[in-house]
This record gives sequence, C-alpha cells and structure tokens, in this order.
Amino acid sequence: MNNFMNNEEKIIKRLRNSAMSYLARYEVSEFQFQNTMKRKLSYFENNLNELEKDKLINQVKLEMVSSCFIDDNRYAETKIRSIRRQGGSQRLIFAKLNEKGISKEVIQSALNIVDEGYENPEIIAAVNFIKKKKIGVFYKNKKTNDEIDNHNLKAKLYGALARRGFSLEIVKKVLDIEDINNADLILEGNMK
Repeated sequence: MNNFMNNEEKIIKRLRNSAMSYLARYEVSEFQFQNTMKRKLSYFENNLNELEKDKLINQVKLEMVSSCFIDDNRYAETKIRSIRRQGGSQRLIFAKLNEKGISKEVIQSALNIVDEGYENPEIIAAVNFIKKKKIGVFYKNKKTNDEIDNHNLKAKLYGALARRGFSLEIVKKVLDIEDINNADLILEGNMK
C-alpha cells in the first residue's frame, strides 16, 4: 500500500509539473485541460485504472482552478474578444466555445461583458470580417460589368458571411454599405 501511495505521489508531481508547463504556454478551458492531462497521463508508465486516473486528473485540475490558473470565464472573454476582432458572429462564438467545453451560461455572460457598450456588435463583427477579407465595400476589383459575374460575386459574399454565422438580415445590411467611409465610421464610432 505504501508503495502505491509513493507511486501515486510521483505521478501527481509529474502531472502537476506537466500541467504548470502547459498552462504557462496556453490559456485553456477546464475541459481542454482535462483532455490534455488524460493524454499526458497515458504517456506516463503507470498501472492505474481509468477511475484512479480520473481521480488524479481531477485533483490536479482542482488545484489549478483554485490557484486561478484555469478560469472558464476568463478564457471565454479572451476567446470572444479575439473572435469578434476577426469578424466572428455570435453563432460562431457559441459554436467554437461550446466545442471547448464552455457552458452556454458562461458564454452568454462573457458575450454580454465583451459586447457591453456597443450598439450592434454583430454588424461591427461583420464589417470587420469584410474588411479583413477585402470583400463587399472593401473589394478592390470593381470592374465586373457583367450582370452574371455580379450575381455570382454577390452569392459568394452572402455565402462567406453566412458560413461565418451571420444572419441574412446582418449580411444584407453589411453588403448594402456603399461607401468605405461609412464602413470605417461603423468601426470607429463603435470602438471602445
């Protein structure tokens, strides 16, 4: 029994060191941390069953959470800010964070914090996306005089924004912007 406890303490120490090294490099959710630690624990030579492995991982995870190295709220806010800057919609944010194991309540709370003070964050995100991808009003090659080419181009733009998770209403509003100055005003006037 004493040998097992000694072995378990060694595994916890290695797991804790591995966790600290991992968390020093990445901001992760509890779900991601747990999956990574399961993978890392499988590399260690041990003869633990799955229940014992889960117990050790949860013990290390609780230490990291209580030390504030892992915080799902902070992670969600950081990710939402990043996705919004890249031109991501609310739908995209929910999908990406849900994939990372963040609950809908935490996502909504973080989204409210990040979007606080903005009149319409969805339109701002959509304008960020079209500016980044140089489409819509930011499209450089406006020499398409052919009606069919214009129709195909418009369909591609609708598709690009729809795949990014924007509603048809937002897509229409953003693609109806005619002047680059108006688009820039939307971005500047709504920036914090």
